[in-house]
Amino acid sequence: MPIALRCAGRRAKHTALFLALSALLSALPAWSGAQSVLGVGDDATTVPRGVLRWRAVSEWLQYAERYGMNTPGRKNGALEPLAVNFGLDTLGLSQFATLAPLQSGIRTLAGMPDFVASLGKSVVQLRNQVQSTPLSLELGLTNRITIGASVPFVTASANVSFAMNPKGIEGTLGFNPAFKLPSVLAQNGALISQFDSAASQLGRAIATCAALPSAPGCTAINANAAAARALIQSSTSFATALASVYGGRNGKTGALYVPTAGSTAQLAIAARVAAFRTLYGAFGLTIAGNAPGGAAPLTITDAQRIFTDSAFGMGAKPLATSITRGMGDVDFTIKVNLYDSFGRDTKKRLAPKGFNIRQSIGGVYRLGTGTTDSPDDFTDIGTGNHQNDVELRSYTDVMWGPHFWVSLVAKYNWQLADQLIMRITEAPSLPLAAAYRKQMVTRDLGDIAELEINPRWSITEHVSIAGQYTYRRKFNDQYTGSFAVNDLNGTPIIIDASALNQETEAREHRFGGGISFSTLAAFERGEVSLPFEVSYLHFQTTLGSGGAVPKLTQDQVQFRVYTRLFGR
Repeated sequence: MPIALRCAGRRAKHTALFLALSALLSALPAWSGAQSVLGVGDDATTVPRGVLRWRAVSEWLQYAERYGMNTPGRKNGALEPLAVNFGLDTLGLSQFATLAPLQSGIRTLAGMPDFVASLGKSVVQLRNQVQSTPLSLELGLTNRITIGASVPFVTASANVSFAMNPKGIEGTLGFNPAFKLPSVLAQNGALISQFDSAASQLGRAIATCAALPSAPGCTAINANAAAARALIQSSTSFATALASVYGGRNGKTGALYVPTAGSTAQLAIAARVAAFRTLYGAFGLTIAGNAPGGAAPLTITDAQRIFTDSAFGMGAKPLATSITRGMGDVDFTIKVNLYDSFGRDTKKRLAPKGFNIRQSIGGVYRLGTGTTDSPDDFTDIGTGNHQNDVELRSYTDVMWGPHFWVSLVAKYNWQLADQLIMRITEAPSLPLAAAYRKQMVTRDLGDIAELEINPRWSITEHVSIAGQYTYRRKFNDQYTGSFAVNDLNGTPIIIDASALNQETEAREHRFGGGISFSTLAAFERGEVSLPFEVSYLHFQTTLGSGGAVPKLTQDQVQFRVYTRLFGR
């Protein structure tokens, strides 16, 4: 099913939920104890002693844009496509360093010092979607202490649309046809043999004419002996360059790529062949054979071969849609209530008056059970960070009267160091890294500080609406490791994992809101047999800076039900 239809279907479901819950507003009686509805977002409440709260959540997260940084032609923090570093007008030396010797060779061969080696234009669109279903349990050990665990099941989809050279004229290089067509290789070999033969004949003629000036054909040679010797030298160098690029000498193939047929470089090389033919003709010698065959522009199939075939040095997966399913990172939580102005007075809590406050603190240990993105897939996303975290939280609820209350939630997450195999890119703008850059690095993801504000208005004891604002600050990642390797041209180099630190900082602002329905107050009075809550929350990133920050849109439906394990 197309992405647009899936998203439209989800929006229709969310709209229907809104309408259904809103309809309850007129059907349910209003009660003064409206703050019994907890609402969306975190708060300072704890689960009562002996009560087990089950929670099931469905979350849909998607993003196709980001707030970028250091992107040429764009302001820092400007919205740009998520695949901006993959969609390029020129796939050349920046992405494939092996093109450098070839570019130099073609510049000499064609007599074009400004020739630019390019495999063409890539057109890439990327939309990431993450569907998560966390299943959680929270147990009230006492009225003030709650422990819990949350296990998310995740489907992460990177939806890729990829086209290569859509007009068929964008690239200056294509695959050398001599690798697949023996006739082309033979044609190139015949031409180079003609150059070799003509140079040898002219060399012998120069020697003969120097000894016997009156010999047949020596008049032209003796009149231009210096030009004849220069012709031998230049044509021999030209033939050697032809063999190096196009192949054919002694049946050997040349470079992986050659200029495309009809391109400026290919026409220039053909013109130089014709020029040498004319120059040798002036000395009575013939160069037969056609100019070497040009290449066809690369197609999407050709490009995927470059990404996947180890012969090209990349040894990765195709640039295509990928879906990763599995468990995400598991959370173990504890929350401790430090102060509650309601105390243990249930009637006061259900019929609040004046100013009240609650304060709790909490902690999270996150176990890195999720899978991270693959080093061999340039666009995939994982089901988690796959490393352990420790998080400290503070929850403050401020209430005024029976309807309005706000929760202030502060979080600080320490992301613990680990080791991981990654491709060490030179810069975030160069994500297509060769296989030799795949190394085991030490990773210490940047810590995260968050402030979440959840203002709520309880319309009845069953229904509340809420807003949500989140400020998120992520600090720079720290990657370490230095590796001595040979690049694809065989040159010894040192690659440093610290290059991965670039653009990993982030500042993010999120806004959202939601609606909740609860039977908790009715259960307290014995009017219903099942205490539960259902809520819907929507948020999106509205501003990002400091690094490449995804523009997130998330919809969440949450269902919580309470059951007593022990106590009254």
